[in-house]
Amino acid sequence: MFPYRILRQTHLAKQFILLSLLCYGVTHAAEQQNPAQLIDEDKPQTLITLPEAYLYMGSEIGINHYQHGCESWSIDCDKNSTMASFFAGYQFNHHLAFEVAYIDLGKAEATYLEASKQNIYQGSMRGLNLSSVASIDFGADLALFAKAGVFNWHGENKGPFSTIKADDWSPSFGVGMTYQLSDSWQARLQYEYFHHLGNDDIGGTNAHATSLGISYQFGRSRPEVITSTVINSVTNTVIKATPIELEEVTFPVLFNFDSSELFFVDSLQIIINRLIQFPQATVILRGYSDSQGSSEYNLALSKRRTDSITQYLTEHGVKPQQIIAEHYGEQYPVTDKISEQHKHLNRRVQVLLPQTIIQPQQEQR
Repeated sequence: MFPYRILRQTHLAKQFILLSLLCYGVTHAAEQQNPAQLIDEDKPQTLITLPEAYLYMGSEIGINHYQHGCESWSIDCDKNSTMASFFAGYQFNHHLAFEVAYIDLGKAEATYLEASKQNIYQGSMRGLNLSSVASIDFGADLALFAKAGVFNWHGENKGPFSTIKADDWSPSFGVGMTYQLSDSWQARLQYEYFHHLGNDDIGGTNAHATSLGISYQFGRSRPEVITSTVINSVTNTVIKATPIELEEVTFPVLFNFDSSELFFVDSLQIIINRLIQFPQATVILRGYSDSQGSSEYNLALSKRRTDSITQYLTEHGVKPQQIIAEHYGEQYPVTDKISEQHKHLNRRVQVLLPQTIIQPQQEQR
């Protein structure tokens, strides 16, 4: 890298604050599927719907190698370092995502003999990486991906007599694999290459980082599981079937600040499927807001949010009498923390699909 110098490490708190700047209001119309009624003799069936578009956030740690970390006349050189990063992104569909990562490539150190004295030079490299990620599935849980982007690096050389700083943009490339641990948790192993970091002032290098990470995918948890079992018991003239139990399901629909406009409608398809297939079923919509603004305004805003979901459901075939709407304004917050990262969790409509027992009709032979 930079001949015999590198950059200073950044506090983890500063790294995390930069990640919170990621705008999460991106929309994507995912392909919707209309699941058929799953009923088979003597076999329990499960209806599974996982959204195709979602936000994710995670962290990773690994090893970085600075390709040109020292000059040839160094008497001691350590080009390897521990690297770490926080990342967040938006998955548009199964194959394409956009990702932002704040990366600390770690510290390197070199020793030089100058005027009969051994002097130590240190430095580190860090910055914000913007990249597009393309992936392809291999089986139900395993996927391979490739990424390309730009790295806004910030460098600092620190020696016994001076400290030099510089920053610029460089291209970055990566490949790796992911493994789905559960509906919402994903592990990944990746290699990233950063081309020509540094400049004439602090020197130049290429960086090779290999890391292991884990991420949480918001809104990708399995929103509905309907288990139904029909056992046919044949008597003289009547076929009897056991009741179908629809389990209770609850999940939030989030909104932007001071907005009632719907962005993520994938999860609403679950409500539509249940209420159209089972006219006896109902849904309860409970609207909320954050604490910014007056209580009266926030109460009205929470009502507008439930109204926007009600309108979407009725436009897609749900009967108005199946919908119960309530609004509470800034009451009952999910979290009392005041950071912007936590406030958006209170800008929501909590959807509740109550447990319902469907009594099947008996059929005469």
